Amino acid sequence: MNIKSIGIVIALLLIMFMSAIETSIVSLALPTIKDDLNVTSSISLIFAVYFIAIVIANPIVGELLERTKMIYITIFGLLCFLIGSLFSGLSETFTILIVSRFIQGLGAGIMMALCQIVPKLAFEIPLRYKIMGIVGSVWGISSIIGPVLGGGILEFATWHWLFFVNIPIAILAMILVLITFHFDDEQTEKDTNNKLDVKGLTLFYIFILFLLLTVMNTTNLFINIVSFIVACLIAIVLYKNEKRINNPFVPVKEFNKMIVLVFATDFLFAIMLMGYNLYMPVYLQEELGLSPLQSGFVIFPISLAWLLLNFSLGKIEAHFARKTLYLAAFTSLMISSILIFIGTDYPIFIAFSLLFAGVSFGTVYTKNSVITQEETSPEHMKRMMSLYTLTKSLGNSLGSTIMGYVYSMSIVFLGLNIHNVLLVACMILIGLIILWSFIYKPKTENNPRY
Repeated sequence: MNIKSIGIVIALLLIMFMSAIETSIVSLALPTIKDDLNVTSSISLIFAVYFIAIVIANPIVGELLERTKMIYITIFGLLCFLIGSLFSGLSETFTILIVSRFIQGLGAGIMMALCQIVPKLAFEIPLRYKIMGIVGSVWGISSIIGPVLGGGILEFATWHWLFFVNIPIAILAMILVLITFHFDDEQTEKDTNNKLDVKGLTLFYIFILFLLLTVMNTTNLFINIVSFIVACLIAIVLYKNEKRINNPFVPVKEFNKMIVLVFATDFLFAIMLMGYNLYMPVYLQEELGLSPLQSGFVIFPISLAWLLLNFSLGKIEAHFARKTLYLAAFTSLMISSILIFIGTDYPIFIAFSLLFAGVSFGTVYTKNSVITQEETSPEHMKRMMSLYTLTKSLGNSLGSTIMGYVYSMSIVFLGLNIHNVLLVACMILIGLIILWSFIYKPKTENNPRY
């Protein structure tokens, strides 16, 4: 790689690192923030507004990229994140902190979507696999660095510095972006008659609102049912609207069987990843008595295997059909779940078992992203990648809630709460194996890799 390519990779790593670490680094300070700002039961809003802002920001990135350069959108996202971090650190009331976290989340959502689009413009396969593997593994690595960095900051400073630490990183990322984010293949829409699909955009965000309400509401089951019905009705209206216009906010014509299968797989894998990344450390700390740092090292094999797999994925896929590759990935995660189920009392055995999970997540996430990049039309690629990122973010947001419910359940024939999460993961994987076995059909018989 040349100097420009190295600069792009470093910028992507910094951008993804800032977005990913914001959950693990802040979680350690919740008791302190709660006491310092006199917060009661609403302390969870610190995370909720951050994830909601990410979901809001993800889908609009593709539309913005159709109208202006990548570099401007990236700088805007970094500025939002920087300003949100600054005012989060300066917050003297819980209200200001929540508003600041929302602004920070908007920046994170923009940056996360861009991290899926930039590799397509900057790198060719198989190098793109390696770059996406490195960037993608940052999510897991942050689970280790977060507790260490957060604990160190809280040891010598106040919780405000958990947010201030982002400022120099964001400034460095801005400098690298200004120098390197210039792409020859980047095109923006010059047609002034190509107006923004305001109706489609509005319907889409209303749909997302009711979908989130369906899963996250805990006050009344009736509200959940009504919200789900309304979300389905709005989805139908949205589909009909987007299908009949030339420049839709949601390019529904791009959603062929392959793309729908990829998006569904990605959504379900994001839910399972939350079970592994969030509730495996909870189990290790609460049930086995490990420290946050120790639990981080136990789940680190997910990131390690994820990273190493992507350095050889190009060679691996040359020898296997697409269906075989996905079924092998599902089986690998199933093996990991079964092994952990058997050896839940032994942290070292859990760490070994999570290598299989890392192989699975690395294969599925990287292949899903590349398929979306390569098999959607060039004019809609940026919008589709934004929607792809949204699918992952929705899976993460809903998955953290769903797996939280699952983890807290009491199931008679299961001994530990983590077994609930592993059981649900196995059920999802069985569904995916059936889905890919019977619904997926190769586009051409002459292409064994499809």
